[in-house]
Amino acid sequence: MSLPKSLLFGAFAVAALTASAAAQAPVDVSDWQGVLAKAKQEGVVVVHGAPGRRYADVLQGAFQKKYPDIRVELDGARNRTAIPRLLRERQAGIFNQDVWTSGSSAIRLMKPAGAFQPIQPFLRKDNMEDKHWIGGFAAGFTDHEKTFFYSFDGTVQHPIHINWDVIKKDQIKTIQDLLKPEFAGKIVWDDPRVGGSGNGASLTFLENFGEDFVRRFYSQKGVFTTNRRQAAEWVVRGRYPIAIGLDDSQLEIFVKEGLGKNVLPLDDSFYKVQQLSPGFGSVGVMDKAPHPHAAAVYVNWLLSREGQQAWVRVPRNSRRTDVKSPDPTLSPKPTVTYFNGHNEKYIEVRQRLQELARQVIAAPMPKKRKRRSKGSSSKSE
Repeated sequence: MSLPKSLLFGAFAVAALTASAAAQAPVDVSDWQGVLAKAKQEGVVVVHGAPGRRYADVLQGAFQKKYPDIRVELDGARNRTAIPRLLRERQAGIFNQDVWTSGSSAIRLMKPAGAFQPIQPFLRKDNMEDKHWIGGFAAGFTDHEKTFFYSFDGTVQHPIHINWDVIKKDQIKTIQDLLKPEFAGKIVWDDPRVGGSGNGASLTFLENFGEDFVRRFYSQKGVFTTNRRQAAEWVVRGRYPIAIGLDDSQLEIFVKEGLGKNVLPLDDSFYKVQQLSPGFGSVGVMDKAPHPHAAAVYVNWLLSREGQQAWVRVPRNSRRTDVKSPDPTLSPKPTVTYFNGHNEKYIEVRQRLQELARQVIAAPMPKKRKRRSKGSSSKSE
């Protein structure tokens, strides 16, 4: 997503003003009972979260059950809509968001505008113990400064799924086999020309096989869609038996109905490195949060064992070591090397891959869809 220059300049102006203004009074998390009392007085926490009912059930419903006195106002708009709106509001001096959960576009567009404040002052020490997090607590930060935006989700992003009821195992012995003419027209992509799991899969391909492979794979007469439910149905039904950037949560819907049980990720042995993607599972505390104590209660609950046990019901995998994975295929293996494709250092690479996809893919770009109801699902970031 690109923003008008005037909006970006305005956002940077806001950042400069914020830096020179008096800092927001810190929340004293050492007095947790005091934080809880003040949070109940504030009575509300305003949260941006992932679209769809599965995420709302966690980000709003599960927290609300734990803290009924703190109402969650959840905005599930996509980042492409929500971020420009937020930057316009901040430019106008309106600060009405407390907590932001989303994918990596928040780092690219919101951090330069000064939209986040350091998250660690809001966190209890027990939620920052290294033993609770894969790779230690600090490994979850996606920003260069390891200060503003934290990934609690650590789900293996399998770039390729195969319907083995349609494709024979001996047809794919190496990754280069996917470029054979026999697979042309049999591949569905989560559209790599926009941000999402198709773009994430492209990054995994680049890290493993280089740009020439990515370019040739884009040219393999695939079909490109941003409708993740449709993509899952197509691969399950065998219309397109090879899926790139498939949404595991959408596949799970069909599996529970007894369908698509042989739609499985291509084995890890095909790759040198695999991607550990947080998807929508990263969080930051907004600068000038209007309800700072409620925000502290919220982010501590979200990063706690209880909050992460709720999160994995999406289903996604938590980076917390004391939370059981909902699906072994989503959990990292000790024998595999992983990289976090949402780290800030990959932002320019992912943008370059989107541009490469636009250059190579001849199919029309997908039309922007109207915002769907709360119960519908949307694309990952």
